[in-house]
Amino acid sequence: MKKLVFIFALSSFALTACSKPENKPVQESAQTAPQESAQTAESTAASQPLAAGDTAETSLDWAGEYKGVFPCADCEGIKMELELKSDKTYELTEEYLGKGAGKEFKSKGTFSFDTKNPSIITLDKAAENRKFFIGENFAEARDMETGEAIDSQLNYKLTKEAN
Repeated sequence: MKKLVFIFALSSFALTACSKPENKPVQESAQTAPQESAQTAESTAASQPLAAGDTAETSLDWAGEYKGVFPCADCEGIKMELELKSDKTYELTEEYLGKGAGKEFKSKGTFSFDTKNPSIITLDKAAENRKFFIGENFAEARDMETGEAIDSQLNYKLTKEAN
C-alpha cells in the first residue's frame, strides 16, 4: 500500500513538474518570438541597402497605359494618357476638357528611373521633365523640381488600364 501511494505521489509530482515549465515557456516564446523576429527584420533592413530587386523598375509591372483627369484652373479638366513602354520610351497625350475642348498635346520620348528614389520616373525635355511616382497600378504626378508629392487635395493620379 505504501508503495502504491509512493508511486502515485511520485507520478503526480513528475507530471505536475513537467507540465508547468512546458506551458509557461511556450506562452513566453509565443509572445516574444514575433517581437524578436520583427526587431531582427527591422535592424537587418535598416543596416542593408535596398537590393536591386526592391525598386519599382524591377519589382513592379510598370509598363502599360495610365489614364486619368487632372485638375485645370480654367477648364473642366485635363484628360491625361501616359503610356510607358518596356524600352523606357513613353507617349503622353493631354486633352483639355470643357472650355478648352479640342486642344490636344502629344509628347513622345524617353524616361528614366531616379537614382535617389527609384520609384520616381522623369520624362525627358519633350514632356518638360515631368516626374511621376510609379506605384502598383498607378502613376502619380510629382513636383517637377523635387519629386515630392504635390501638396494639394486635388487628384493627380493616373490609373493603369488592364490589358
